[in-house]
Amino acid sequence: VPLFEGSIHEDIKSRFLGYPAGTLETEVEFYVRAGYDYVPLTVGLRQTIRGEASGIMGAKTLRSDVLKSVEPVGDAETEGPASSRLWAEEGEGQIVDEASFDAFPWPDPDGYDYSRLEQLARLMPDGMKVIVNVGYIFMASWMLVGMERFFIGLALGEELIRRVVERVGQIQAQVVENLLQFDCVGAIRMPDDLACTTGLVVSPQFLREQIFPWHKRIGERVRAKALPYLFHSDGRLYDVLDDLLDCGYNALHPCEPASMDIERLKRQYGDRLCLCGNIDLDSTLTLGRPEDVEAEVKERLRTVAPGGGYCCGASNSVPEYVPYDNYIAMIETVKRYGRYPIRI
Repeated sequence: VPLFEGSIHEDIKSRFLGYPAGTLETEVEFYVRAGYDYVPLTVGLRQTIRGEASGIMGAKTLRSDVLKSVEPVGDAETEGPASSRLWAEEGEGQIVDEASFDAFPWPDPDGYDYSRLEQLARLMPDGMKVIVNVGYIFMASWMLVGMERFFIGLALGEELIRRVVERVGQIQAQVVENLLQFDCVGAIRMPDDLACTTGLVVSPQFLREQIFPWHKRIGERVRAKALPYLFHSDGRLYDVLDDLLDCGYNALHPCEPASMDIERLKRQYGDRLCLCGNIDLDSTLTLGRPEDVEAEVKERLRTVAPGGGYCCGASNSVPEYVPYDNYIAMIETVKRYGRYPIRI
């Protein structure tokens, strides 16, 4: 059973390695030693918006020229700079009208640093690939406009909202096209949070008219290369699962247990979707003991892994507040019990 995470905080990786993480060399070293068969990398608007210049999904530094932000949360003296957090301003973003849309410093998709893929290709052992995080079509759109301003504009049918989504989609589609030229790319992951615990945050109609066409366009190019196409969204996604399949997705992450019944997903979609994640970040991984984590992982291996199509990991990511021993319990339990045929 493969291990999979969208991101793992640098504090966790540094403790595992015994020295500071944060370079491409340490990324490869960590993911190899921890038992993963890929290295994650970010390219595209997420990288621009969140200041992840290296493409490594670690501490976030929101760019003030791209995204308005509120004050960081966390005590840098006690927690260290890697543990502080920055939050986007939810009211109004940098793009509020046609003039600010035209003045915005839209990135050139050909201008991102793709040389990091060449570096990783040299660093990774045989059989290891890069899973590139792109996504951010819905998310980048509302973050640039501001969530409140975006939703008001959407309700009023403003042309500005359509223009922002279209420009974001164009950029991300070209980024993926560029990525597909590299043999070391093993999959494309599309993080684009569409839902909360109880349901979608926008109407399915809006997603079908403006967001999913970009996901499908990108998916056609990814699947033409015979690569896995993985969708990430927190929350309850039942209303659009068939739409995601139509976009070409064949993997779903993170299957939050508070929102999605992974055994139901396995029964209904297990022949079409690889299910990733589902180890509870809200309780077991953060508040439980290592033995609690082991028990939950064994249950997922017993109920979801048989027949294939399951990658074990957290139900979102591995942030710095996950106790280190709990993270180790998760990956070691998979290594010990996650061999086919599953016998637990």
